Amino acid sequence: MGDMVKIKYVERQRLTNKELILFLDFLKGMRVTIKKLFRKTITTYYPFEKITPPKRFRGTHAHRVKNGNEPPSFKVIEKFMDIKEGESRCVACYMCQQACPVPELFKIEAVQTLDGKKRVVRFDMNLLNCMYCGLCTEACPVDCLIMTDIYETASYHRASCVTHMKDMCERAVDFDRRRYDEPDRIWIDDEERSKLWGQIKWS
Repeated sequence: MGDMVKIKYVERQRLTNKELILFLDFLKGMRVTIKKLFRKTITTYYPFEKITPPKRFRGTHAHRVKNGNEPPSFKVIEKFMDIKEGESRCVACYMCQQACPVPELFKIEAVQTLDGKKRVVRFDMNLLNCMYCGLCTEACPVDCLIMTDIYETASYHRASCVTHMKDMCERAVDFDRRRYDEPDRIWIDDEERSKLWGQIKWS
């Protein structure tokens, strides 16, 4: 047998008679409670009150489509792909799947067309296995896979938690229509931030 682990017991510090009679520990705790009790709450009355998440919020995934706003990296790969205007700009590089801690949540399929180009025919994500870490979006070389501000994804059926390429394209078009030109920052403006969190006092 290996060495026995020795456990050292430390006797709890006893309260003084004054602390026992006047409940000083209890009053110290209540002092903090009462101090915070009258401060303005920062919680929202969800679902009756909803706030708009930051643009960088890690919500439900989406696929940007080919619409003329592609990054230079897409322009280089585009000649090897069969992607029409308005379709997902995914190039089936599988970088998102390789970066994912749970790669099994991706189902990606691509075929070769008669002219030798590659075409993506399937891109499914089982969001029940997703941790919403965002590593897949960072790995995407053509800025196709993004995360939106949609967070209400509860469902009664597991099958509806699997998102498909068509759904993701529609989601990205809607997201970009609403927030593409918005500055990429945590809060939309300082007024919105201060309304929820108050003024920050730097030490």
